Amino acid sequence: MLKIGLTGGIGSGKTTVSGIIQELGYPVYHSDAAAARIANEEAAVREALVEAFGAEYYNADGTLDRPRLASLIFNNAEALARANAIIHPAVTGDFQRWSLSRDEPLVFFESAILFEAGLAGLFDAVITVVADEETRVERVMLRDRVPREKVMERLKHQTSNAAQSRFIVYNNRGDMLVEQLLQIIQILEQW
Repeated sequence: MLKIGLTGGIGSGKTTVSGIIQELGYPVYHSDAAAARIANEEAAVREALVEAFGAEYYNADGTLDRPRLASLIFNNAEALARANAIIHPAVTGDFQRWSLSRDEPLVFFESAILFEAGLAGLFDAVITVVADEETRVERVMLRDRVPREKVMERLKHQTSNAAQSRFIVYNNRGDMLVEQLLQIIQILEQW
């Protein structure tokens, strides 16, 4: 089994690409959803987050107040590093267990911050989804119902890591996503 990382910046279309991959019959581990589940369900992770940031970052129902934590770590490199040191090992361990339960020839790990988190070495190959800036801005404005300025602020905090990827999927208007993915999967299945 090959483990394939899937990444791309905000508005690039990672979610669309991961959906196509699933439609093609391959499992995709969604790291953001896993991180939320782990922060809510794993006692050791919850305890570490409370110790690092305080009990006020959990809601009365015991779930992590993700928007509150995100607002803290968005512009605070130290807080971000502390949160990542707690969450990333738990997510990668969960992914390793999940992938062992699969019998498909390829499994995919979707993460917006795969390179930034230093996770690329866990994978046999990485696919980066890219789109031009205007396309990304329009997608995020529509999806999140936020003004252009907010999207541009988010984009300023992201760098492209496409050059570090084994494969690049282009996702602008008119790009043939399925065809690109079928070609990549054909190559991967022959490894």
